[in-house]
Amino acid sequence: MKLATQLSALPTNKLLAGTGVNVIAATAWAEVMTTIAPSLAGPGMSALIGAAIGLLAGYFVPDRVNAPRN
Repeated sequence: MKLATQLSALPTNKLLAGTGVNVIAATAWAEVMTTIAPSLAGPGMSALIGAAIGLLAGYFVPDRVNAPRN
């Protein structure tokens, strides 16, 4: 298998989308669940939900194309 070169120094689309969605989902979960179900509103559950939704978002976001290294 040939090595590949990233065309940009920016993070990949998957990493960027997963991280952004993770933070938003964890914060929203903590805020909303405090009023709906306080037993599910702890910091551990918020982190777990945020990570799960971040991984799910990263799975479906397409990545940037890499160029084959010559």
